[in-house]
Amino acid sequence: MKIYDSKRAKYRKSISKTKSCQFCDTGNIKNQQCQSLSGEFWIVMVNKYPYMDGNLMIIPKRHVCDIEKLNGNEKTEFFDVLEKTKKKLEEIFKTKDFNIGLNIGKLSGASIKHIHWQIIPRKAKIQNSTNIFADIEVITISPLELKKLIDKE
Repeated sequence: MKIYDSKRAKYRKSISKTKSCQFCDTGNIKNQQCQSLSGEFWIVMVNKYPYMDGNLMIIPKRHVCDIEKLNGNEKTEFFDVLEKTKKKLEEIFKTKDFNIGLNIGKLSGASIKHIHWQIIPRKAKIQNSTNIFADIEVITISPLELKKLIDKE
């Protein structure tokens, strides 16, 4: 099911017109980065337009478009950052269930030419709520609120 979000639509149009990378932009990084989860070679950022509550992205600091281009240091550190991110989301959202994914290329749904993993905590669906007509998730925490929860230590 697709849900229209005018801000997401405007964002997707703007990134298709710009030649600069959203994940290399220092302003975006500053506004979205979770400092306590990021590593030497990886940035963990809140998703500006989350698919579900807790939607984070794990992004190499170096501009890389495909996993074959990752160097040894990046590959080695990735799973440490992923594990730390998953544990933090487990604490916040009280779940052990996650979607972790990577889209490579435009046809896969990748909207930015800089690889990034999405990590999304999954919770039990609430019965007899707004989901009665479709499998719709309602975002209950803003990206900024999530960033504050993660970095509050």
